Amino acid sequence: MRPMRITLVGLAMAAILAACGSTSASQPAADPADADVTITSVDVEFEQTTVTVAAGEAFTMALVNEDSMPHNVAIYTDSSASDELFIGEYVTDGVIAYDIPALEPGEYFFRCDLHPDMVGTLIVEG
Repeated sequence: MRPMRITLVGLAMAAILAACGSTSASQPAADPADADVTITSVDVEFEQTTVTVAAGEAFTMALVNEDSMPHNVAIYTDSSASDELFIGEYVTDGVIAYDIPALEPGEYFFRCDLHPDMVGTLIVEG
């Protein structure tokens, strides 16, 4: 029984450590210079509250988190946040790159889902 208990504890610890990571394999840490647009979070605010991208083209958005708490970028059709278009993973104290699919021309709402007062506008120009 004892070896089984040690194995289960080891597996539980591995799962906990994996869950605590600030980035994931699908959204690796990145160099913001390689992104099409970059948003920086400082003092629980986005420095860039308006960003512009081209319509009909997938793009890469870097989130530079300079806070010690987790943030993400989620894109919605409007400020009601009822129709999600993209939900990015969280990053703590680092950088994450999001690959965002092409969007139609228009204005979209983005925010940090953990801190809904962190908001901005994504302008997609056609």
